[in-house]
Amino acid sequence: MKPEEASLPTESRSDREGDDSDHLDNISPQEPPSRQFRTRLRQSVNSLEAILFILALLVYLITHLVGLTRFPIYFFSDEAIQTVAAETLIRDNFRDEAGTFLPTYFKNGPYFNLSTSVYAQFLPYLIFGKSVFLTRATSVFLSLLAAVSISLMLRNVYKIPLWWAGVSLLSIAPAWFLHSRTAFETVLFVSFYAAFLYFYLLYRCRAAHYIYFAIICAALAFYSYSPGQIVIGLSGFLLLISDARYHWQNRRMGFRAAGLGIILALPYLRFRMDYPGAPLDQLRILDSYWVQATSFKEKLTQFGSEYLFGLDPGYWFIPNERDLSRHLMKGYGHILVIFLPFALLGLVLALRQIRSSAYRALLISLIIAPVGAALVQIGITRVLVLLVPATILIALGINKVMAWLLSWRVAYKAFSIGLFTVLSLINFFMLRDVLSNAPTWYQDYGLGGMQYGAQQLFPKIADRLKEDPQIKIYLSPNWANGTDIVARFFLNDPLPVEMGSVDGHIVQHRPLDQNTLFVMTPEEYLQTIDSGKFKQVSVEDTISYPNGRPGFYFVRLAYVDDIESIIDAERQQRSVLRSARILLDGDPVQVKHSLLDMGEAHSMFDGDQHSLGRSFEANPAVIELAFDTLRSISGVSVIIGSTEVEIRALLYPPSKTTPIEHLKTFHGTIEQPEAVFNFGEPTRVETLRLEVRDLRQEEPGNVHIWEIKLLD
Repeated sequence: MKPEEASLPTESRSDREGDDSDHLDNISPQEPPSRQFRTRLRQSVNSLEAILFILALLVYLITHLVGLTRFPIYFFSDEAIQTVAAETLIRDNFRDEAGTFLPTYFKNGPYFNLSTSVYAQFLPYLIFGKSVFLTRATSVFLSLLAAVSISLMLRNVYKIPLWWAGVSLLSIAPAWFLHSRTAFETVLFVSFYAAFLYFYLLYRCRAAHYIYFAIICAALAFYSYSPGQIVIGLSGFLLLISDARYHWQNRRMGFRAAGLGIILALPYLRFRMDYPGAPLDQLRILDSYWVQATSFKEKLTQFGSEYLFGLDPGYWFIPNERDLSRHLMKGYGHILVIFLPFALLGLVLALRQIRSSAYRALLISLIIAPVGAALVQIGITRVLVLLVPATILIALGINKVMAWLLSWRVAYKAFSIGLFTVLSLINFFMLRDVLSNAPTWYQDYGLGGMQYGAQQLFPKIADRLKEDPQIKIYLSPNWANGTDIVARFFLNDPLPVEMGSVDGHIVQHRPLDQNTLFVMTPEEYLQTIDSGKFKQVSVEDTISYPNGRPGFYFVRLAYVDDIESIIDAERQQRSVLRSARILLDGDPVQVKHSLLDMGEAHSMFDGDQHSLGRSFEANPAVIELAFDTLRSISGVSVIIGSTEVEIRALLYPPSKTTPIEHLKTFHGTIEQPEAVFNFGEPTRVETLRLEVRDLRQEEPGNVHIWEIKLLD
C-alpha cells in the first residue's frame, strides 16, 4: 500500500465512495442500487457545492466589508500600530530604531509582538496610503485564508459533501465575526495556522511535497503572534510523534523540509541574539503567574485551571463577561450556542476515528489551542485559534445529521440550499445587529471599556489645526491605550499636538493663554471645574459618545489671579515626606519617602526589578531609612534605568552629630541599569538617607527607582 493511500482518513464506506478521486461518470450496472443512487447524487451536486462555496465567500466578504469602519466601534492602537510601523520602517529605509535591516519583530508598546502583520500592510500602504478601512480590509482579505483552508480541509481531507459550509460556519462565529473585522495580529495567526494545518494534512493524505507549504505557513503563523509560537511548536512536535512512521517513510523530503524550517527560523534566531530576554520580559509585562514569586506546584495548578477553562464549552458557547467588552458581541457566545450539539457530535466522531491521521491532527490542534493563552490568562484574542478545529468539528457534526436525514429521504439539494440560506441569513442578521445596536451595547466608552473616539476625534483636531496653524492643542491620552500611536496614524509624524492631560496645568503653574486648547475626557473636565484654579473654563466644542453623552470636550482655560500662591501651598504640602513600615532583609524598617505617583515604598525594596516607585514631582527623590537596630552598611545598589543620576547618601552613625556624606554620578543604560555605590569601610548607622536626582530633567520631575539594595 502506498503511503498516500494509507494516510487517508478512516471514513465510512459511503464517505469513501464520495471521494472526488472516484470516476463518477462510470457507474457500473452491477453496483447495488443504493451505491448507484449515491454516485448519481454526488455527480448532480458537484456543481452545486462549488456554487455554494463561491456564494459563501461572497457573503463572507459582504458581511465583513460593509460598515467596516463602523464596527467594531473603536479603532484601537493595536490596529493602528500595524500601518504606523510599516510607514515608519519604509521612511527609515527599512531599518528599525536599532538599525536592524528588515527587523524580525516590531515593538507594540513595551514589548516585541508584531512581525507578519506589519509586513502585510506594506503594499496597501504604499499603494493607497493610510485609512481605517484599508487597514482593516487588509486583515479581512487575509482572514479569508482561514475560511478557505477550513472548507478545503472538509472537502479534500475529511471528504464531506457540505465542505463549502466551512466558510459560513467560521464567519458566523461571533468571535471571528468581530475580530476578523479588525487588524489585530491574532487574526493573521489563525489564518496562517489554518493554512498550515491544511497543507500538513495534504502532505499526510495526498503527497509528501505539500510539507514545504506547511512549513512556510507555520513560519508565517509563528511570526504573526507571540502567544501562537508555543501553539506552532507543540503542534509540530505532536504531529511529528503522531505520524512518525509516515515521516520516516518520507524522510528524504522530511530532511529537506527541516532545512527549509531552519532557514525560516534564522530571523527569529537573529532576534533572540539581539534581545535574549524578550520572551521573559513579555511575561513580566503581562504579569504572568509564571514570573511571580509562587511555588512551581502553584504555577502548574494555575496553568491547568486556565488551560481547562480555555476548552470549557461554557466559555465558548455561552455569553460571558470575562473578556473585555471590546472583544465581545453582547448577547452572543464566542460560538453560537445552537452549534454546541453539532460540535459535541463532531468531537465524538473524531474520537471514534482517532486511528486516522487526519482526525488525530484535528484533535491535536484542539488540545493545543489554549496552551499559549494559559501561560497568562485565557482571553479570546489569545485563544482565537481554537475556532479552526471547532469549526471543522461542527461541520462534521452537521454532515452526520445530514446523513441521517438523507436516510429518511430528505433531498440533498434542498438540505444544502436550506443550510446555505440559514447560514447566510445569520450572517446578514449579525451584520445588521452590529451596525444598528453595537454602538450602545456597552456604556463604558473610556479606557476601561470600548476606548471609543479615534475616528471621530482626530479628523476634528486636523480641521482645527488647518483653520489655525498657530494653535497649541493638548490632547488627553487617558481615553485609550497607545493614544500616541493612534494619533500618529491620523496626524502623522511629528505629532502637531502635545499628548498630555490637563493635570499638568492643575498641579503646576504652566504657561497658558487663549491660543491653548485642551481636549479633555468628561472626568478631566469635571476635575478642571472642581480644582477651583481656573476663572475661565470655556467649552468650544464637544464630541458625543454613541449613547449621546459628551465624550470629549474642547476647552480653553484661564488661571485665577492668585494661582501662584495656590500652587506653591500645594507643592509645599506634597514635599512633606510620607511614612511607611516595610520589611527589609526580613527586618522591619521605618521608611520616609517623597510622594509617589507609581508604586509604593515596598516596591523599591521587594527584590523585584520590574516593580518600581516613581516620585510624583520630586527631583531629587528622597528615601530615608530608620533602622530599629544598628545596621552595618558599606554601600547601596540602585536600579535607576537608562538615565543619568546623581546619588547623595547621608549616613547617620549613633556617635556622630553630623552625617557622613557620599556623592557620586552614575550613567545607567538598558544593558546596565544598576548603579552600585560603594562607601568604603562598613559603617554602623541608625539612619540612611538617599537623594536620587535625575540629571536629565529639572524639578519638578519624575524619578524612577526600580530597586534599592543595601550592601553590608
